[in-house]
Amino acid sequence: MNPNPVTVPAETTVEDAMHLMREKRISSVITEPGSDGEWGIMTQRDVLSRIVSKNRTPSTVKVEEIASRPLVTTPVDTSLHDCAEIMSESNIRRMVVMDNNNQPVGIISDTDIFASVEQFGLPE
Repeated sequence: MNPNPVTVPAETTVEDAMHLMREKRISSVITEPGSDGEWGIMTQRDVLSRIVSKNRTPSTVKVEEIASRPLVTTPVDTSLHDCAEIMSESNIRRMVVMDNNNQPVGIISDTDIFASVEQFGLPE
């Protein structure tokens, strides 16, 4: 997993979040709970499908408006196999890893799983 995920307040503009993503060379940011109390995730794919293709202006749209919710999460001790199964069933490419206090501590992606299996093989 990629530790120390980048989080942004729900009211952050998409434009500001996009700048942050480019600056940090990341493809997603976790949205802190907004008025609905739920965590979310905004990915490059969300920007393409919910901003660019809809001809919306990133400087006027808040991250909470386009972030994917509900956030699919997993505890830190979830096996690689179980992560892959959850991601496959949920049709997502990234899943947020939460600690015991329900705080995000990382993001595991399909690329991470692929690299691990390619390098180390399937876990027993």
